Amino acid sequence: MKRIGIIICALLGVYSFALLLVDLQLGQEFARGYFSDIVVGTDYPLPYRAFYGINTSLTVVLLSGIALLFLVCMGAGRNNGKQDRQFWFQWSQIFFFIYLACDDRLLIHEKAGSVLGVEDALLIGALGVLELLFLFLVGDVLRQPWKVKGWLLPAAGCFAIMVCIDGLFPSGMRGRLAVEDLSKMWAIVFLWVYAWTYCMDLIRASSQKESNGD
Repeated sequence: MKRIGIIICALLGVYSFALLLVDLQLGQEFARGYFSDIVVGTDYPLPYRAFYGINTSLTVVLLSGIALLFLVCMGAGRNNGKQDRQFWFQWSQIFFFIYLACDDRLLIHEKAGSVLGVEDALLIGALGVLELLFLFLVGDVLRQPWKVKGWLLPAAGCFAIMVCIDGLFPSGMRGRLAVEDLSKMWAIVFLWVYAWTYCMDLIRASSQKESNGD
């Protein structure tokens, strides 16, 4: 399993380098399609259309996968129907990441920012604060093993890079689009790994509890 993780990480590294190189060499006008909404442009050549919106497709799949992992946790961590903090934390993560998947596909926060007349980076920042509240006040993240919660640190770092670039750097700057969206992609990758390790740790603990009960 560890070897598979290394291979996937290496492939994502190559993928990230390739898209960053496209932005730096050819500019945003060409690179934007790879980070755009999932819509096929009929005026683009076939190789370009084949990968149109690829980064959005990837992040939507990962965000949906995180929600699915927490749904698995709901079944693995049942405690005779008792609705404790763990129960509510898992539900919060299911709804939160389903929303983020929809937001990434439908550009909800961008449209909301336009309607409200505020920078959409502020809305993304607010979502980050909301997730922190879920993690610390409901999920009791400080009590989670380091092998689980440790993945939140690189996720938070990538998320901070994305917000800073979105809010502070010139919109037409070469490489800005790729770094911003790839930072978001890597933040989601680390969140997926966090959800995976959280789920596996919960299943392992539940199995040991059942074995001891027998």
